[in-house]
Amino acid sequence: MRTAAQLPHAEYVFVVDVLPRNHAGRSASILTKTRLLWQHAGVRSTIVTAYDSSQLDDIGHDLRRRGLLADGVQVASLHDFYPDDSTPPEGDFHRPFDEPGMHWIEDGAAGQFLFYEHGRHRLSKRIDYAGRPIVLDWFDGARNRTRSDEFWPNGVRRRTVFFDLYYGVARQELLHRRDGSVRLGIWWAVDPLTRVRSPERVTRFDRAGHPEQVLDSYYDVIHASLDGLIGDRPAFVICEARRIDEWVLGYRRPNVRQIHVLHNAHIRPPQDDVHKIRPIYAPMLTCPNVDATVFLTNRQRADAEQHFGPNDRYWVIPHSVPDTPTPAEAPQRDPKLVVMMARLDQQKQLDHAIKAFAEVITKVPDARLEIYGRGVLQGELNRLIRNKGLSANVRLAGFTDDPMKVYRGAGLSLLTSRYEGFGLVLVESLQQGCPVVSYDLAYGPADIVDDGVNGLLVPPDEPAALAAAVVRVLDDPDLQQAMSLAGPGSVEKFNENAFVQHWAELLDSLAATFPTSAFPAATGPERN
Repeated sequence: MRTAAQLPHAEYVFVVDVLPRNHAGRSASILTKTRLLWQHAGVRSTIVTAYDSSQLDDIGHDLRRRGLLADGVQVASLHDFYPDDSTPPEGDFHRPFDEPGMHWIEDGAAGQFLFYEHGRHRLSKRIDYAGRPIVLDWFDGARNRTRSDEFWPNGVRRRTVFFDLYYGVARQELLHRRDGSVRLGIWWAVDPLTRVRSPERVTRFDRAGHPEQVLDSYYDVIHASLDGLIGDRPAFVICEARRIDEWVLGYRRPNVRQIHVLHNAHIRPPQDDVHKIRPIYAPMLTCPNVDATVFLTNRQRADAEQHFGPNDRYWVIPHSVPDTPTPAEAPQRDPKLVVMMARLDQQKQLDHAIKAFAEVITKVPDARLEIYGRGVLQGELNRLIRNKGLSANVRLAGFTDDPMKVYRGAGLSLLTSRYEGFGLVLVESLQQGCPVVSYDLAYGPADIVDDGVNGLLVPPDEPAALAAAVVRVLDDPDLQQAMSLAGPGSVEKFNENAFVQHWAELLDSLAATFPTSAFPAATGPERN
């Protein structure tokens, strides 16, 4: 463990909505942040998800195996800290793997086993790293998921979810105690336009399964869970997701300081009017309970202050990239290979890159584009590639857990998003000597790309300009080489030591506001 900074003695709780198994930029930045606080300052932290999941132990094991989750960092569901005085029963309560009358086949890509009965898909099972069933998903004849059964590591039921057959989302959720009895029942309402869920009713049950109390709101569950995790110790609660801001904003304790981190643009598309605030961001940017708001770029903070006014609780801390040793030999790059790292969704506008490439290959016929990522638009993007006659030049390459290797082998990378909070992929690409062509979007590219030096910036939402910039780089080996050499040095300001020092300054400033009278003798095990 390296010790380069002294951070306040406190609980460090990072609150997210979910932690995906195959995560993208935001989750990667949180894993990096917690790793650096551990490696540089010995800070132990907990990443908690506000949406419950029985897969977190398995996900955490996989992340740790891949070196992405530091030894001093734990992942858990926030609900695990809701008061529970039950005792787990002794023994192994796992149901047999085989199911009567069913036959199974493994779906390795999905990490599941599919069970069939007379040709009908009835059940999917997810098995954890120890071979234990942790999630059973049940389906009707139309392949609608109707119920999900989830289990504690000892096989005792942990969570039961019943799904809406029209929207395909959870409508009723039962959370079980360690002994398997139901402790909470949550009814979820669904917005018919966005399909976003919100808690409608929360009921607490006694150990016998009898309804005991209808809680005033779901906030009571979140706040009681945070109390169970933190106790009366000093704590920093760092909220990393806008979907859960409203649940956290009302949590005010004398021993807790709240920090909210932005990972995306807070103004509405096309991000040309600083006064058009996205509604989901407004509470976090104005609530007096927020002790600090962290932006990733100076430009975004300036835009926020132009609308809301100057605010000394606004901070700017960019993402970091790890120091990488200079390779003994120069990377073997394919100068005609262009790459992208992005979720396959609307925000990333990957159709712009594909349409631009139809123009690129008329000038550079041997140019190739590889897009790494997964998402809901995979089928639509594959159809676009075929319809444009680009199957020989453009490929959806799936998820990669080694993007740095991809950048080291490429001659150029692209960013075509509608908006970003920072654009970490640009820093990662430049660090590996891979020049970039990016839309000059809000926010990030202008803070990272020195136009004409380490890459090119083009006007947002102009595929023709994007194509021209790609051709300019691919057609000029001297320019491409000069940009490649300039890349690593241009992003040194985003090094890990600077990142930790920025966070140390913020945390020290908040720790100075803790009232000493707020802390009686600490309860529970001491962590930091």
